[in-house]
Amino acid sequence: MNNEWRLTVADVVKRPLFQHAEVVAGSRGLSRAVRWVHVLEAAHTVQYLNGDELILSTGLGFGEAKEKRLAYLSQLISRKAVGLCIELGDYIPSVPDDMLELANHHDFPLIVFQKPVRFVDITQDLHELLINNQMQALRRLETYSRSLQQLSLQTQGIPKLLQHFQTSVHTQVFFFPLDGNPLYVPPLPQAVQAELSTLIRSSLPEHDQQEMSGGALPLSDKKKLVYQPITVMGHLLAYVGFILFDRDTDEYLLLTLDYTVSAMAQILMRKMFAEEQVLAAENKLFDDLIANRTLPEEQMRSLLGLTGKGKTPVYHTLILSLHRGGEEFSSPLPPHELTGVFRSLLTRLGFRPFIRCMGNRFYLLMISPTNQTDIRRNLDKAMSEMRRMCRQVMGPDTECFFGVSRPGEQLADAGKHLAESEQALIFQRSTDSPYFSELGLFRLLFHVPQEPVLTHFIHDYLGPLVRYDAENGTQLVKTLRLYLDNHLSKQETADKLFIHRQTLYHRLEKIQECLKVDLSQPDKRLCLEIAIRAHEWKHGLKEGSSPPNDVQQKASHPSRS
Repeated sequence: MNNEWRLTVADVVKRPLFQHAEVVAGSRGLSRAVRWVHVLEAAHTVQYLNGDELILSTGLGFGEAKEKRLAYLSQLISRKAVGLCIELGDYIPSVPDDMLELANHHDFPLIVFQKPVRFVDITQDLHELLINNQMQALRRLETYSRSLQQLSLQTQGIPKLLQHFQTSVHTQVFFFPLDGNPLYVPPLPQAVQAELSTLIRSSLPEHDQQEMSGGALPLSDKKKLVYQPITVMGHLLAYVGFILFDRDTDEYLLLTLDYTVSAMAQILMRKMFAEEQVLAAENKLFDDLIANRTLPEEQMRSLLGLTGKGKTPVYHTLILSLHRGGEEFSSPLPPHELTGVFRSLLTRLGFRPFIRCMGNRFYLLMISPTNQTDIRRNLDKAMSEMRRMCRQVMGPDTECFFGVSRPGEQLADAGKHLAESEQALIFQRSTDSPYFSELGLFRLLFHVPQEPVLTHFIHDYLGPLVRYDAENGTQLVKTLRLYLDNHLSKQETADKLFIHRQTLYHRLEKIQECLKVDLSQPDKRLCLEIAIRAHEWKHGLKEGSSPPNDVQQKASHPSRS
């Protein structure tokens, strides 16, 4: 940034009204920026300062009293004033050594007027200068913003924007992508660049956070790094910033950085969307898989761009279904705009993703690296981040349902694994897990025709109890489920139901009366547990909610999957 836009204490002492002024202490603080000018004579008025003010005084409020003058000066320093100008005269004929020592210790500029001067002339002169500088800075910012828009439409947009940013702020600037090589303008020696890149990578968060904001990172006593993240739809892509030496940040610098970040975010977002447009082969692949068309291994490898004949790394298929209020998602922002953001996220987590968006669903095939040891942890993290991004972009009431297949090794079997993802998606609310491998009994129920087999099974084993609950408003089915889940432990069941054991005994007697079954027989318990879970899934009773419409339809017609 040009010095004419920033009024420092050093600039102030060069003004004509300061021709008889002398800096007697704190000269190392002359680079501090002045935001306003005040006349303050008493220590008790210092509390109203906001910081960065230059103070004018005749010494009326403290004079030659040591305790008063040191208290006055200490409070100015603590309130972040940038300097004190004293008119020598009757109240304070000379600046005592104790004030000089305190000012030098804090690098706090202490300026004295050897001849009388009108404070009203000083405040008028400096305030007019400050306001003119602010207006000029606003005009320059407007010009800078327009030039950013033009540069963002050109090729090599990021490097050109970074060069333009450096020209505007006149200090070292950088662009640090989380995926790719950093850029520094002006260029730095290789050793310095490597050291700075290591520092940035270790100090700044590399993962998305709920409240992602900029900040400052101290590099030394006089040097600091100021940064701001570039995020697209809640997904962190890069950092942009500058390095200041013996200077503080100001509004102009921060606004210039903010404008630059917004322009770079638009470039990166357009780049991601453009990359998605050229991935037509992936769309064809998923169209075939969704239509249950089996593809040979070589054709699958060709469509996915996998070269060589080596063994394919482990992969998973995943389906994400978006809903709002139990209905399929509909919004002015199409869900497919998230595809590029998802791709960046999954790539950073170590997967090689292939993605297709159809309607309110995302279909993904994610190849894991051969050296990845904890795939499950990264899958959990990927789903958590995808859910957060969807809610940030589409609203906090957006519901995200996932289905994840077992690990696959042959790409020719990808269609079968996609069917597993579909099945896991259908049962997610009933099992609280999106993984097919954790469906347990529901892996079998999925393939049992509801009419007449499953319906008759539920009726034969659980029918009387269901009817009793419906007619009397009781919860005997729930009681039986918890009783079986807790291995026939009456105490644990009563605790889970928040009822007395005597109440539980009464319910168990009524259950025995309705079902006329001996719960001590393992085969009888197994049939009842299957009937209860089938009943809950079929009627969407778990947690008092029903699955989304598209899930209900597929559950009613499992053969369609």
